[in-house]
Amino acid sequence: MANGLTAWIGAAREQAELERARAGRAATIARRHEELVTTGPDTMRAVHERLARLHRRSEDRHLTAAKLHDAHIRRLGRWISPDALEAERPRLISTVAELLGTPSAGITLLDSRQIEASVISSDPLAAAAQDLELTLGEGPVHDSTATGRPVSVAAQSLRHRWQYYSPAIAALGVRSLAAVPLGPPERCIGALSVFDPPGPAAAEPLVGELEEFADALTHTMLLTEECLARLLEVGETAGAANVLDSPNHRLVLHQAVGMVAAQCDCSVEDALILVRARAFAHDE
Repeated sequence: MANGLTAWIGAAREQAELERARAGRAATIARRHEELVTTGPDTMRAVHERLARLHRRSEDRHLTAAKLHDAHIRRLGRWISPDALEAERPRLISTVAELLGTPSAGITLLDSRQIEASVISSDPLAAAAQDLELTLGEGPVHDSTATGRPVSVAAQSLRHRWQYYSPAIAALGVRSLAAVPLGPPERCIGALSVFDPPGPAAAEPLVGELEEFADALTHTMLLTEECLARLLEVGETAGAANVLDSPNHRLVLHQAVGMVAAQCDCSVEDALILVRARAFAHDE
C-alpha cells in the first residue's frame, strides 16, 4: 500500500506544480496585454483588454486546480496516520467537498443526449441524492444543466421547488443544496452539486466558490487531452470520470434503457421515462 500511496501523492504533487506553472504562464501573458492596453495603439485596446481578461481567468483557473491538488496531498497524508478516521483512500471529490466546507458533493456527467452517464460522489448522502435525480427525472442538476445557470435552494424553498425530488431529498435529511453547470450551455458536460453546506441558508453565498471549482474541474481535468483520449477508449463521458477516482457509471441503466427502447420501439428519451417510472413505482 505504501508504494501505491507514494505514487498517488507523487502524481498529485506533479499535477499541482504543473497547474502552478500554467498559472504563471497565463499571468505573464496577461501582464503583457495589460501593458499594451495603455502603450499600444488605440485601435487594439479592446483586443488587448479582452485577451488580458481571458488569461487572468486562465490564471485563476489553474491556481484553483493547484489548490485542490495541494489539499488532496494533505488529505492523503492524513489518511496514513495512525489515528486516521477514513477507512478508504480519500477521493478527489471528497477534497472538493472539504474545500467548499460542505459534507457532501457530487459530479454528474452527461452523455451527448444529456442523459446521466456517470456520477462521482463524496459520500453515501451525495450518491443517494444523485440516484434520486436519476430516478425522478428532476432536481438541481437537471435544472442547472438545462438552463446553464446555477441553482441554489434552501429552507422553505426546498420544500416546494420540485414535486417529487423535494420530499425525497428532505427525507434524506438535506436542508439546502446548490448545483452549477460544468461548461457553458452550448457544451455543458454535467454539473457539480453540494448538499447541506454550512450555516443557515448557506447555499446562495457558496455558489461563487462552486462556480470557481466547476470551472477549474471542467477545464483542467474533465476536458484535458488525457480525458478525451479515455473518452475515445471508453465512450461518452464515462472515461472522463476516471480522472476523478472511479465513479459509479450508469452502465446498468443504459443497458436497461436500450432494452426498453428496442422492446417498445421507442426513442431512448421515452425509454428512459419508462425506466424511471418503473423505478419510482417500485421504490428502486
